[in-house]
Amino acid sequence: MMSVVFKNTSALLVSHTIGRLLSLLLTVLILPNYFTEQQIGSYLLAMFVTSLIASITELGMQAPLIREMTLHLKASRHFLGNTLIIRILLSIMAFILMVVTSKLLGYSSETMTLIKLLGLAELVNGIAQLFRCVFRAFEKMHYEAFTVIAERVMATVVGSGLIILGVDLKDFCVIVMIAGFVNLFLSVSLVRARFTKLAFNFDLAIWRVILVQALPFAIGNIFNLIYFRIDMVMLSKLSVDGELANAWYGLAFTIVNAFTIVPGAFMGAMFPMMSREFEEGTIAFRRSYTNAVRAMLLLGLPLAIGLSILADEITFLLFSQLEQWQKISQGLQLLSWSGGLTFLTTVVITVLRATDKRRAFTVLMVLTAILNISINYLIIPKWSHIGCSIAMVISESFLLIVGFIYIHFKISRLIKIDFVFRIVVLSFTMGVGLILIQKFFPLWLLVLVGLGFYLGGIWMLGELKANLTH
Repeated sequence: MMSVVFKNTSALLVSHTIGRLLSLLLTVLILPNYFTEQQIGSYLLAMFVTSLIASITELGMQAPLIREMTLHLKASRHFLGNTLIIRILLSIMAFILMVVTSKLLGYSSETMTLIKLLGLAELVNGIAQLFRCVFRAFEKMHYEAFTVIAERVMATVVGSGLIILGVDLKDFCVIVMIAGFVNLFLSVSLVRARFTKLAFNFDLAIWRVILVQALPFAIGNIFNLIYFRIDMVMLSKLSVDGELANAWYGLAFTIVNAFTIVPGAFMGAMFPMMSREFEEGTIAFRRSYTNAVRAMLLLGLPLAIGLSILADEITFLLFSQLEQWQKISQGLQLLSWSGGLTFLTTVVITVLRATDKRRAFTVLMVLTAILNISINYLIIPKWSHIGCSIAMVISESFLLIVGFIYIHFKISRLIKIDFVFRIVVLSFTMGVGLILIQKFFPLWLLVLVGLGFYLGGIWMLGELKANLTH
């Protein structure tokens, strides 16, 4: 069974890594060289606004849909068809809300145009994601991998080429929107050809099954997106630097966000298996939960430490052409820790979804969002984008601590926890070593030395072998 997880994780990881790297290259190499910080801030703000509002279209349906199709594969086309009707109606409402919100917030006409184009792209990609649920339910994630790569190549590679040739941000966003429609076409075609035909027969029973499970998750998902995205909206209005602060924070966030594809791919592949294991009530669920925590801690903690220590070197390498690149470095030093925490909070969120703990998930997301908004409101006026970074670290820490406590007492305990001490000691030892040699070596050598020390350490401690065999 773990071989299936490894295969699917690899497919998702490779594809989403390629997609995330392409987006990262666009953001850190293309945009800073062809547009001003103000323009970059407007673009990143539009991205955050559209992703925030588009979150309502998901309505928490994705996890229950995958779960139900996993348990009832023969009825997958009926689940997909009925859920698709809901998603299309919600997408229309979301686009109207994007336009109205951008007007109420008083954004410039240029920013509003970007919001409309990126909004359409976000909504179309969201509908395509619904078809990808079929790939995940059948545990054939390599099909999702293909669609992800195709969409990202068109949006990023073609779009970047046009930027180099002299097009403006509006024309680039048109390419992003077209890439979204290509993604949808490929996803629909693969589902019809390889898995099931579409069925649009209205079935109230299916609506009830999906919505009863989805609505509590929907509230949680929306608040989850709020605390990940509302900071950019608040930053543009509360910071004295305006949309410039969006550029500093957004560029640092983009670097950190590029690495969070790892927990997303790994836990996305484990979700169907954990859903079955929990339904069957076997010890296998506890083992999967333990392996997930171990794997994410192995990857997330050294990433947070290394990225924070090397923030100045990384930022100078990528953004030295920008006048105030040090502002980006300040945000990156803090956001690296929220990125590391995301590896573990992804485990928390996946476990709550796989075990259908709707109320707990919703309450946890609401409390985290309220905490995040409150902190942002209090400290953005004084500390600008640094305040956003602090709020994100505190929010992720709260989510992790409260989530793990709930899982420990209400769902499952870890089989063992001794690995936590070993990984923590090894990661911080690596960090101390990087600090000591930081001034004597170039960035590429520092990364290799830190990576080599850490990998050698976990190999000697047997953590890689333990993760595969227990």
